[in-house]
Amino acid sequence: MDHTRRGKNKVMVLSSEEEEEEEEEEEEEEDSDCDEAYESDDGDVDDSSLSDKVVALLRGKDIESLKLNECKAYLRNHCLRIAGNRDVCVARIKEHWRLKHGSGYTIYPRSSFTINCTGDVCMGDVVLFRQKVYEKFHKVTRHGKTLGNRTVAGRVVKESYGAAKQQHTFTVEVLWSSGVRKLPPLSPLLVKGRNLYKQKTYRQRWKNEADRIEVLSEKHKRGAAARSMRSLKRKKKSCSANESKGSKWQHEIHNKKR
Repeated sequence: MDHTRRGKNKVMVLSSEEEEEEEEEEEEEEDSDCDEAYESDDGDVDDSSLSDKVVALLRGKDIESLKLNECKAYLRNHCLRIAGNRDVCVARIKEHWRLKHGSGYTIYPRSSFTINCTGDVCMGDVVLFRQKVYEKFHKVTRHGKTLGNRTVAGRVVKESYGAAKQQHTFTVEVLWSSGVRKLPPLSPLLVKGRNLYKQKTYRQRWKNEADRIEVLSEKHKRGAAARSMRSLKRKKKSCSANESKGSKWQHEIHNKKR
């Protein structure tokens, strides 16, 4: 596979006005997510032919003989996440095949999303949310033509805080979607927390809700640490600015006396 094709494998970013308004620091953070999701192997083999081999094995229901590089070739070819060992990648391929040739609505029915988790989603949650879809956002006029809404059911596979504003960003692996511009199954989607919660968010119940409480607790600790760090940086910046003003004021007084 040529490098041009690999360059097309990018994590999709939520198409909304507020997503486009983010500063460069947060855009860099989203780019880093793309890099992690699609890091490539050193051995540059034709991904297309390897992917075809995986498809043939899938049709014959015999993919246990697959090697890691063959798994990743299939995942790259379908713009999916390649992070994980062989077993993780094989499981992802099986799920993609099942969702692609079956029905995500049947496997993850809308009726199974019964718990309102607006404002408190964590990694491991299988969530259902709505988002506005825009044709194109204009950074000068700060407006974009609204095409409509999209409903997304997905699994939260990663969460992070922006270096600049400590704002939460989730990576959601799409299970199914409906509405405007439907997304391919298992495609990774970056969503800012405030946009994820904008029109209410529902989740499925965990097999063991006690496990979720632990994950949620860790998330809250990281959030508190991130906010504390941001507050400290603000104070340092404020002190530095005040010292600079004081030094300038003393310099002006000294010049007047002379």
